[in-house]
Amino acid sequence: MLLPVSVLLRRAYTVSVIGAALVAAATGQGHRRVAAALGVPADTVRGWLRRLRGRADELAAYCTRAVYRFDASAWRLDPPAGWATPTQAAVGLLGAAAAAFQRSAGTSKLEPWECACAVTGGLLLANTTRPYPPLW
Repeated sequence: MLLPVSVLLRRAYTVSVIGAALVAAATGQGHRRVAAALGVPADTVRGWLRRLRGRADELAAYCTRAVYRFDASAWRLDPPAGWATPTQAAVGLLGAAAAAFQRSAGTSKLEPWECACAVTGGLLLANTTRPYPPLW
């Protein structure tokens, strides 16, 4: 079954809602505050954040490879001052990978989180042993 880039595998909310939760959490907001702001149950947001924290290192490494895959002219990925935790680094690198994908695809029709979904093949928060597709 093919999924549109607006949804993640086995997630009931759109990637834009989930992405907003991930960014808010990376900026230091707790899951209850994020859930209230988005109108999502707190347990759901807590599950997303647990999955992200459990995969942060792997996601950061995958997104670093994706940036260079989609933009061979990328020079160096210097971490901004705000990347103090693996979660913040993973979210930041996911944004960089999504931007590189958008540039390489030459499309401005996709939202940034839809590009992030495309980069991860819809498996951003997957609970599998190999969660991300190979980078051709």
